[in-house]
Amino acid sequence: MKPVISRRPAQARPSSHKKILALTLCVNAVLAGCASQFDPGTTLAALPAVTLPQEPALEVPKVALPVLIDSYQKALTANRDPKTRRQIQLRLADLEMERLEQLQADNPEMAVAYSEAVRHYEALLQTSADDDYLAYRLARARALDGNTGGSLQALDNIVATAPQSPFIAEALFRRGEAAFGHKNYRTAEQDFAAVLAQGDTPFARNARYMLGWSQFKDARYQDASNTFLALMDELLAESQAEKRALEQLEKGQRRLADDTLRVLALGFNYLGGAQVIESFNPQPGPRSYQHQLYRALGDWYAESERYRDGAQTFLTYVERNPQNRAAPSMHVRAVEILQQGNFPSEVLPAKREFATRYGIRSHYWQNADDTLRGELADYLKPWLEELARFDHARAQALAKEAAREADKPKGNARVIARAQRESRAAFLVAADLYREFIQTFPADLKAPLLTFLMAECYNEAGQSALAFNAYQRVAWEFTEETGTVPAQATEAGYAAILMAGAARTSEKNPEQAALWLDRKTETSLRFAESWPHDRRALAVQLDAARNLFEQYRHGETIAATEKAAAWQPPPNPQQRRTILMLLGHSHFETDNFPAAENAYSQLLASMASGDPEYLNTRDRLQSSIYKQAELILQQLQLSDDSTEATARAEQAIALLLRVRDSGRSSIAATAQYDAVTQLINLQYWSRARAELTDFRQSYPQHPLTPSLAAKAVVIYQGLDLPEAAADELLLLANSDPDPEVRRSSLFMAAELFEQAGNIDKATDAYRQYVRQWREPPLQNLEAQFQLATLYQKAGNQRERNLWLQSLAGNKLPEPRSRYLAAFAQNALAEQSYARFERLALTLPLKQSLKNKKQAMETTVADYKKVLDFGIAEFTTAANFRLAEVYRQLSRDLMDSQRPNGLNPLELEQYEILLEEQAYPFEEKAIELHEANVKRTADGVYDEWVKNSFSSLETLLPARYRKPESTVEWSDAAY
Repeated sequence: MKPVISRRPAQARPSSHKKILALTLCVNAVLAGCASQFDPGTTLAALPAVTLPQEPALEVPKVALPVLIDSYQKALTANRDPKTRRQIQLRLADLEMERLEQLQADNPEMAVAYSEAVRHYEALLQTSADDDYLAYRLARARALDGNTGGSLQALDNIVATAPQSPFIAEALFRRGEAAFGHKNYRTAEQDFAAVLAQGDTPFARNARYMLGWSQFKDARYQDASNTFLALMDELLAESQAEKRALEQLEKGQRRLADDTLRVLALGFNYLGGAQVIESFNPQPGPRSYQHQLYRALGDWYAESERYRDGAQTFLTYVERNPQNRAAPSMHVRAVEILQQGNFPSEVLPAKREFATRYGIRSHYWQNADDTLRGELADYLKPWLEELARFDHARAQALAKEAAREADKPKGNARVIARAQRESRAAFLVAADLYREFIQTFPADLKAPLLTFLMAECYNEAGQSALAFNAYQRVAWEFTEETGTVPAQATEAGYAAILMAGAARTSEKNPEQAALWLDRKTETSLRFAESWPHDRRALAVQLDAARNLFEQYRHGETIAATEKAAAWQPPPNPQQRRTILMLLGHSHFETDNFPAAENAYSQLLASMASGDPEYLNTRDRLQSSIYKQAELILQQLQLSDDSTEATARAEQAIALLLRVRDSGRSSIAATAQYDAVTQLINLQYWSRARAELTDFRQSYPQHPLTPSLAAKAVVIYQGLDLPEAAADELLLLANSDPDPEVRRSSLFMAAELFEQAGNIDKATDAYRQYVRQWREPPLQNLEAQFQLATLYQKAGNQRERNLWLQSLAGNKLPEPRSRYLAAFAQNALAEQSYARFERLALTLPLKQSLKNKKQAMETTVADYKKVLDFGIAEFTTAANFRLAEVYRQLSRDLMDSQRPNGLNPLELEQYEILLEEQAYPFEEKAIELHEANVKRTADGVYDEWVKNSFSSLETLLPARYRKPESTVEWSDAAY
């Protein structure tokens, strides 16, 4: 290979510095070789031609090189001035060099010899040994001609003799290259360092690159890394406010940066891997291209098939720089490397971590701009679904494992519990990932399907409420938002119903449970409305109706049930039965009893008598009829003169009696009982008696049967059958659980027996009452009074006196009790008076008078007892009788039998003696009668006062037997 060295115009030495820039072209080729596989044989001759900076365009006529050379040769021959000749010779050398380079460029495969150019430069140097430009051009020519040693000798000459030469940097660089090629790394390092010491030269960047390589080859990885990092800092403008991205570099710079990153990766590997990268951070903090360092190392590991190290390198960056914009792409690269290395058990965790770090719920996502979010979404979309489906499948597998173990005769409870616990956890994780996908990509075509799968996971995990919400969204919300019905909509709608039911069952709070029942009902109705032709739709509609009924929403129950009744295809017999039952129940609860009756009638007609629900349905039917009557009676204002009220009552009675048409039951009994009551109210005594009799025959053991006695009493009284009424009352008296009813019934029975003229039964009833019912005591006295009266009628004075004595001896303070006592005492006194009155005074007078006086004393004592009660009615009677006792005794004395054998004188004396005996008694009688008649001043004028007046007329006729005088006057004068 012929050496190629840049040239400068002979006439412009000062401008040669600008021309030196052309030497930079040799750097790129060297850099590329070092990064991948360093070639120690690289020489100056191998460097490509230099591209000079663009100069102002000058319109110079083009002249062919041979013509130009020929012109200069002729000028050289013609010119004798040494200085001019030297300039022409230099120009000829440069033109020859240019010709050869052009020849090489036009014929790449040709071996071009640069010996002629070398001869020209060597000849010129013989007269100007210190000319650095000539030395530089000679070095290039020798390099292109393959004389490396001669080229280096020329470069050494520049370094040694012209340290201030504009070619010093290139000379040092070329010399360093040569040393590097000969593996003299320390020597090469010194030359490259010397180039950098020259400042900002065209060779500085490449010298730094080669310096790093020299250090690297010398196994000084720490120094090499620092050098390469300095180069990267320069390439990417790290020290400037506006940094450059790797992608912004020109092609050559990009190649240099890529190779630098690669060798940095090698160095980091030798120094310990990703952990050392942060140790190279400058004082302010990590470099802007920090991620490129990790990426270079991670990619190198991957290329070296150290996949785990490569993935871990990327993840290390992510952990240390979680909020950096490059973090997601670094994480993605880690996943790619793990996939490349076929580590599936590590790929999924890495993807899961990516979703956690950069998903929609992350802080990173919240702070990301739309562009970055779009980049994240490209990975989140497939990975979230993949992770969710993986966890979903794992959860299902665990559930099957638990089921298999449970099916074993001796299944391990701990294994079952573990599998169930892990399955539930996996379902929840899968559901959460499905949810995150939906939140991140709500408009994605897969959103309905993944929402459905999310609901399935929540369902399996026992999260009924969350499953319900998800199922509902699939069933209806996606359709409302997009206008497209998801393929899973129907199944989701049905599952939502099941979830609402499950949530209600598991809810402990009654209020929340009621809310879930509401949701289940609403969802069921919506399902039936949305998919009426689904085979489950009618069953769902009926279930909703049942739920509505359970919630006492009877109007809605009726509407839902009537809709079910009109379903097409028609309901099956069992569904028809449910419809009729719900209609009956709901109409009943809304007081629409005729409609309830209609539904129950149809339902009962479809049942066999042995059906378990037959009796309950019959009772419902009867209750519906009964309630119709009850409503009429509640609204009824019955009056004697109201024909309309009577008609309404008769309508209610007809309904009550129609209850039993469907069978004898407790409801039918109640209805018939009420019918009897209404018949009594209407005074339909014969019909009431017939229904009452039928009730007793049909329901002999019914709890209401004993109470019919009271109604029977009223009926028999209405039929004017007092004794029959009394018999019914005796039944009550002996059987009613209410003591008060038994007591009053017994007394009334006695009264009615007495009214019917059956004295014996009346007496027995009163006697039973007195024995059984001491309380209330006043009523007991009344019974005794009635006994005394009945015994008087029966002529049984002995029994009568026993009850009179009992009455007279009562000590109750009530007025009635005192009255009865006074009455009884008066009756007893009357008997004493009668005995007194019957005793006649006979001879011997002494003995008969003694007996008469004893009887009088008894009578007087009895009447004084009467007077002690202070009852006006009996006081006047007692006073009259007392007066009459004394009058009677006086009269009896005067009318007593005279002894036989008295002479007239003796008889006269005897008469006088009797008068003396009788007179005081007569005076006492007058006194008592006058006291009695004085009661008229108090307004008392009864039979006994009148009798006292009559007696006084006899006793004192002058005073009390005066004829009445009538005084007449006229008002004419007035």
